[in-house]
Amino acid sequence: MIEDVFDRMGGKFEARLRDQSMRVTPVKSKEGEIVVSSPVAMLEVKFDFEVFDRLHEPSFIGIERKSPSGVSYLIYEIATIKPVHFEMVGLDERLPTGIRKEYLQTVGESWGTSDETWIDLWAVPTKYKMVLQGGMPVFSRENSVPLAGSKAYLLSRDTVKKFLCVENGTSIGNLLGFNIPLTVKPDSLVRYHMGIFGFTGSGKSNLMSYLIREAIKSDPNLSVVIFDVAGEYAINLLDVLLENGEIYSTENYRNGTASFMDSQAIPESLEERVEPKYIENYVDLLFKKGRVKKLNLSVKKAITLGQLFETLEESLSSKPETRLSGMRQLRRFTGYFYGSRNYDESTGIQDLDQEAKNELNSILSGIMENVSDKSNIYKQLSSIMEYMNEEESSDQDTLTGPSAMAEMFRSSDSPRIIVNYVPDPDKARRAVSGFIDELLYLKKTSGIRKKVLIVLDEAQEFIPDRTRFEDYSDQSNGSVESLLRQGRKYRAHCWISTQRVAHLNTNALQQLHSYFVSTLPRYYDRMVIADAFSLSTEIIEKTTELETGQWLFVSYKATKQKNVPAFIQAPNNEDILVSNLKDINSK
Repeated sequence: MIEDVFDRMGGKFEARLRDQSMRVTPVKSKEGEIVVSSPVAMLEVKFDFEVFDRLHEPSFIGIERKSPSGVSYLIYEIATIKPVHFEMVGLDERLPTGIRKEYLQTVGESWGTSDETWIDLWAVPTKYKMVLQGGMPVFSRENSVPLAGSKAYLLSRDTVKKFLCVENGTSIGNLLGFNIPLTVKPDSLVRYHMGIFGFTGSGKSNLMSYLIREAIKSDPNLSVVIFDVAGEYAINLLDVLLENGEIYSTENYRNGTASFMDSQAIPESLEERVEPKYIENYVDLLFKKGRVKKLNLSVKKAITLGQLFETLEESLSSKPETRLSGMRQLRRFTGYFYGSRNYDESTGIQDLDQEAKNELNSILSGIMENVSDKSNIYKQLSSIMEYMNEEESSDQDTLTGPSAMAEMFRSSDSPRIIVNYVPDPDKARRAVSGFIDELLYLKKTSGIRKKVLIVLDEAQEFIPDRTRFEDYSDQSNGSVESLLRQGRKYRAHCWISTQRVAHLNTNALQQLHSYFVSTLPRYYDRMVIADAFSLSTEIIEKTTELETGQWLFVSYKATKQKNVPAFIQAPNNEDILVSNLKDINSK
């Protein structure tokens, strides 16, 4: 039975622990300075060509740990390897050329035939141990340190499957080195927020599109709202949209389908498999069904007394200079509207009679007298007063804005998927902020039970590390942070995707419980990921070797074991899209 637990490679794999140490990596950049530390074990492995080739693939090892209670195996993940020959230790460029050539010839001819060759192997702890009960592996958390000289064993394919894969879970790709599906808990992947980080061309939109498909398939009560600034998701998810979805855009498609197609980033690989005219026919079907609509950001959100009071309370209590005077005005607010006039929190401020509007104008003016005219609260209150006192347009209810979109989820038959294509980043931030704020408010006050997953492509546009009020990055940043901190309680969830990790709001980044990492050329970006998610630098550096569609996946909630890095080959979303479009065409 133990042979099934370990892959002995016919007795060829022989390894012992030489040492374990703490590796500290300081990183300085114009973005700042971070220090990442992680334990690393160094093992010595008997050299064999088959073993050497096998260790180039992602692998896990169990290091024997003896104790009074018996033998356990501390599980480590292999990070890097280096073939070593004893003669190389004395090889120096200061030696004469002839002697160096003799050394190199001896080294080159003795690999695999001499006891003076071995493999240095560096591995990082997963903080799990394995014990064998009745010959079967059982895993548990463990922080103990292995002892020098301890034997190490390669975990078999079946053991790795038992260690990492959730029974009856959803596959997110095949484990590299093992060719088995890595299955996870799809509800946890959604509920606890997720991020995808990779450079241009790594396959972020392909992976995100596949995961969206799986999320919708696994949960019939889930709807997905995508904010897309690059024009990728309408095509990547065209078949899903045809089934039960809608597209909204701030752009005017006066020429209908042709204009829309010109605005979208259609992958060349997809055009090689499906003629553009056929894709255009499917998009035209969306237009004919009325599924492509205008997203109108000029539509005013109906601000209620309850929302206004909540905004004032949060803004005024956060600053010492406004807290005292602000509290007086808030008491005046509640005393008048909820006491003297007996208004309800859900009353829109535009629906107040003129006397009540005059009182509210006076309260807001009193607050504005005590704050700088350049402050966010001053500008916000100015906009609210302007909104309250303007004439309400008669056709506002016929237009769809971010708030109206949030209102859709009051209904049980709301679309399963909505793609918002907003190419202007300023407008995209306004749309995101308006939608999230309204959705959270409705969920808090109306008890909407429907799950809503919000997907933010190019997330650095919405949650940057530096914000400004003028371009709406301040508003979107606050809204997304609120979603990440509070959304789970109200069944509102978030997935983000970006290539510019160093430019993200780190407070938001730390709210993610699952993440995929592909190639990030900048060293600082990789270290930000390692620091934010307590990931070994040895493991994060392996992402530089990944091919398109290959990812490092780590999760605190969705995998069978907590925070164990795994390398996967993601499914190709285009394969599924092409197959489904053919099925639609055959019907």
